[in-house]
Formats: sequence, C-alpha cells, structure tokens
Amino acid sequence: MKKKLNLSLLIGMLVFLNFQEMRAQRIIDAPDFVNESGGVLSAVCSQPISLFSVVANMSPGPALPSNNEFILELSDDTGNFGSPLELARVTGPNGEGFGDSEIRFDNVQIPEDTNGDNYRIRIISSETTIVSALSSPIPIYYYRNDLKLRIENVALCGVVNFVHTASIRITEVGDDNSVVDSDQYTYQWFKGGFPFGTLIAGETGPSIDITQNDLDGSGEAVYYAQINLGACNPQFPSSRTNNFTIRLIDPAGVRILEEPSVNFCPQDVGKTLNSSVTDIRNTYQWLKDDVEIEGAIDSNYQLPDNDFGGVYTLEVTYSEDCSIRTSPVTVVNNGSSITTPLLENMILLPQETITLEVTTDAPVSPSTSSFQWFRNTSPLTGILALTDPTISIDINNPDTYRVQIVADDACSSVLESTTDIYSPIAIGIEIGLSDDFTCEDSNVVLEIKDMFGFTQSGSGAPPQISLTENQISFFNFEWYKDGQPTGITTTTLDIETSEENSNYTLMANLITGEFTDIVSNELTLTTIPSNIEIVASSLTIPINESVTLTVPVNANYTYEWFRVVNDTNELIAGASGNTIEVTEEGVYFVRISSSICSYDTPTINIGNVPGISEIIPNIVTPNSDGINDSWLLPSSLFNQQDVEITIYNSRGQIDFTSANYQNNWPEENSKSSGQEPFYYYIITKNNSVVRKGSITVMR
Repeated sequence: MKKKLNLSLLIGMLVFLNFQEMRAQRIIDAPDFVNESGGVLSAVCSQPISLFSVVANMSPGPALPSNNEFILELSDDTGNFGSPLELARVTGPNGEGFGDSEIRFDNVQIPEDTNGDNYRIRIISSETTIVSALSSPIPIYYYRNDLKLRIENVALCGVVNFVHTASIRITEVGDDNSVVDSDQYTYQWFKGGFPFGTLIAGETGPSIDITQNDLDGSGEAVYYAQINLGACNPQFPSSRTNNFTIRLIDPAGVRILEEPSVNFCPQDVGKTLNSSVTDIRNTYQWLKDDVEIEGAIDSNYQLPDNDFGGVYTLEVTYSEDCSIRTSPVTVVNNGSSITTPLLENMILLPQETITLEVTTDAPVSPSTSSFQWFRNTSPLTGILALTDPTISIDINNPDTYRVQIVADDACSSVLESTTDIYSPIAIGIEIGLSDDFTCEDSNVVLEIKDMFGFTQSGSGAPPQISLTENQISFFNFEWYKDGQPTGITTTTLDIETSEENSNYTLMANLITGEFTDIVSNELTLTTIPSNIEIVASSLTIPINESVTLTVPVNANYTYEWFRVVNDTNELIAGASGNTIEVTEEGVYFVRISSSICSYDTPTINIGNVPGISEIIPNIVTPNSDGINDSWLLPSSLFNQQDVEITIYNSRGQIDFTSANYQNNWPEENSKSSGQEPFYYYIITKNNSVVRKGSITVMR
C-alpha cells in the first residue's frame, strides 16, 4: 500500500511538473502592426485621428490564469525596453489552446512624441513570465498633418559674397493661420526641386545658410526641406515645404532690347518694346515719361497706333528686395498722331446733339493732309483738307463713328479714332463725400461722384457709361434728408457731421422729361468717435486659451482687424465683427469704417502669461524606485491654493482633482491607482486655464 501511494504521488508530481513545463513553453511570436486586410505594416505613420491594430500568434498550451492580461509595450527610439511604454492591454485569450491563438490589440494610439526608425514592440503577460519575441525594428512617426510649411523665394540684386539664411515658416491650416514654433522639429534639407533633390548632410535645423558658391551657372539654386519623418514622409505631403528658389540678379542684364532708341511709323506692324528678361516669376511695369502705363505688365509692350512717341523704361521686380529699372529707351514717331482721341464709349441723351472732336499733330495746310468722318462704314463727309489741328462733327443718333486722317508726313501716316454712341434705357446717380474729408471734420460736403446711363443688355455695350460734365447740366436736382425734400437744388450739399445717422439721397430729372424721379444711392451720415479704444478680456493669453478683443458695435460700421508684424499691418482674414478671439501674442488694432470715413483705434499689446514657463512633465514612472514616481509640478503650481489640478483618464473620467496639489499623484490619490497608460490634465489658476496636456504612465 505504501509503495502504491508513493507511486501515485510520483506520477502526480510528474504530471504537475509536465503541466508547468507545458505552460512555460507557450510562446508568443513577435507582434506586428497590421492593416485592415491583415497585411503587415512596414512603417507606422500616425496622425491625431489614427488608430492601429497589432496581432501576434501564441502557441498551444494549457490555460493561463483567467485574470491574465496581455500588455503591448513600445520600446524607446533605439529599440531598448529599459523603460517600456504601455500602448494597450487585452484580457485573454487565456483558455487552454490546442492550436495557435491570436492575441489582438485594436484601437492602438501612437504617442505624440514618437518619431524614429528603430522602435520595437513586444507583448508581456501580466500573470505569467511569458514575454513575446521582439518585433523587427519598425519606423513609427506621429505627425499632426494640419501644418503648412513655407520658405519665401529670394532674389538678390547686384551683390557678391553673400550669405542668405533661408528659414521655414510653419502655420496651422485654418482661419487664423496661427504661427507654429519651427524649432520643435528636426528637418531634412534638399538641394534641387522636389522630388529630385539631393539630401544635404548635417542640415537638420529650421534654417539653412546659402552662399554664392551654392548657385549654379545661371545664378540660381532650388531647395526644399521637410520635417524628418523617415519612411513616413511620403504619407504626409504637408510635412514638406514648397520648392524655394534663390536667384542672384545682375542688374546689367536687365534692359529694353530696343535701347537706346527706336523709330516707328504709326501704321507699322509690330511696334513692340521687349525686355531682355522674360521669366514668368517676375513682375513687370512699363512706364512712359516716368508715368506707369495702365495694364502694361508683361515682359513686352505693344505700342499704340497714336501718340506713342516718348521715353520708355521698364521696372522688373524679382522679389520684395530686388527691383530693377532699365535704362530709358526713346521711341520716335516718324509720322503723326491723334493727340486727343474720341472717348471710346458715350451716352446720347434724348434730344441731345453731341459734338465729336479730336486733335492731331499732323501737318495742316498748306500741306496736303486730309480727314474724313464715317458712321459705321459709310462716309458722313467727303475727304476734307486738314486746315486746323482740331476737327469736329455734330451727331444726334446712336451708332459707331470714326474719323480717319491721312497725314502729309514722312510716313504718310493713316490715323484713326473710333467711338460708340449708345442710347440709355435708364439713368443712375452715385453720391459720396468730397475726397478731402476726414473723421475729425465738423462739416462734410456731399457731391455727385458719378452719373451714368444704363445700356441695353445684349447690345455689346458696357452695362453703364458715365455722362460728361456737360450732360449732367441737363438735369434738375434736389437733395433729400431721411426721405424728405430739403429744397436744396445744387449738385453739392454742405452739412454738419452732428447730423448723426441721417440718410441722404439726391433726386434728378432730365429737363426734357424723358427720365424723371432718378434717385441716387442712400448715404448714411455716420461719424466715428475718435476716443474708441479696444477692450481686452485679458492682456495676457492663458496657455491654450484665447483673449477676446472688443470695440463698440454699430450696425453702420464695418470692422477690419490688424496685427502689427515687423512694423507691417497684417489684415486678419475673416475678422469682420466688433470682436475677435486672438491666440497669439502681438500688437493689434481695428480699422472702423462708416459710409463717410475710417478710424484706426490705438493699438493694444497682448502678451503671454508671465511666470508660467516652467516645464510640466508628461511622463511618470511609478515603480517605487524613488525616481519620477510622482507627477511633479514646478513651484509656481505646486502647493498653491489658487491653483486647481484636474486629471482625467483616457475616457474623460475624472481620476483626480484638487487645489493645493502636493506632487503626490498617482502614488497616493489616483482613483485608478495610475494603472492606465494615458491621462490628461487641466491646470487652472484663479479660474483661468494656464496649462493643458497629457501624462504617460510607464511601469
């Protein structure tokens, strides 16, 4: 009997040892990040909304403790697990396995400070000593993906041995385009445009120095930079700047090809001045006799047929700091010109006769110069001798009219001028203030700014054509105030600005009776007090909060808000009300406009919160080693009665809240005992939020 008992005990011990050996032999393969179809990710490229899945196989074996959890851990950026970071945990599979079991983690978030090519992940068992095989090194990068990176193009005029510092400017994509600190990232710089640039070794900062030796034979070089996200850069195009060009400009190479002078006849084809540079990146402005020619903004300029003689220059602008004006070119007209042409479009009022008139410098008698008037293509007159520089004709029908002058000069110049005459279907008036009025004036003069005829839709005419001063005299006028006649019938009205919010219109009637009761636009006389100042909810911006700037509201005002940057007033897009929320320090003012004037308020200086610049830790390692076991706040926030600390778990539930914080979370007062991997905190001082952030608990 004793022998049988000993044998049974021996068999039981062998079975138990074998069971423990089998349990110890359960193996977890190296885990992998996988996509939705189960394919293994070669790189993990995360943005704020990204969630990932990790899977691993576990070999067959006996059941594990029912409360066992599998914990997914992340190494540091060198692949070392000396202080691993918990990413997720799941319960099971813990049952007895007769085949491989899958351990799966879903909705895995990547910490914001994860950036590197050599991370590894592993899985550990909470209730056993099982540790998975380590994953292969895998690039893992977190990028917020709502940034715009830009480098301004630069052109340098006539310099030698220069050093230009090109810097990256980062803004948030959004309504306010807030500036982001570029020093918080590391970069890669490339010479040559994307995607064919060559990496510049050793350049990792937000700026780079470029010298004359870096330019190619044409005096240019192209660069771009990107935040260093390793294998994830292709996944985040917004991490890359624009292609940035630096150009060295030789002023001697900028000229008008026709210099120093050129001669044309009026009827010559191709009367053109041409620039020696035609780069579409530049802007161009042609000038005649030092006056800008409206619309002449191409690298070449087509001279008109009349009155083209003069001295021409060209302004070529390469960048804000580089603008070159060419040497002058004299254009000589070998022939003659119409020096005062016909107006291009005119209104003919009912029962009106219009005198069409031109002047010319063509030789007059006893020369043989001649002229002829046409209506459409039909002659209105015969061919007449030119006896006076001014020629005219009276017309009383709408149509197209043309005068042709054949000059007795070296070019036998053929000169023409054409106008279109239209009958109006209605008359309009626009009133406004005299141009010299300011908000401080006590009197204002209202006047006719424009009077015009509306044309028939589909006629090919401009929708409205201004009347001449002579035509305005064909109307009778009366001013109205708040809808009531004033008895004042002049074309101007003197009033005192004390007539606050009064509404004025001008009534007109054509003296021949065809157009009557013509009413102008309504002008509201709204002045702007000179003592308006901006009121701020705070002169300092709490961390991650905003400050409200306000001026009095008036339905008759419009508002434009500006931020003063490097002595330049930068308009804040979208800020058009009497209040604005600002999130960055700076100098601000608002331009208030009414229908009669504008007023710029005094500036206001909004700064950041003083004295709250100490570092708030975002990692806690409560492993009882006496180092970083608790979340330690700086002295300005620790043990302060007016400072309240609130800590939330990842589900938004309050884990801890208290004033007079004693630097003892999570060791003493965490509802969850600090067992979760991520927490979030809000710190308020005197009921104003001063800091927000996250805490990672590493065990």
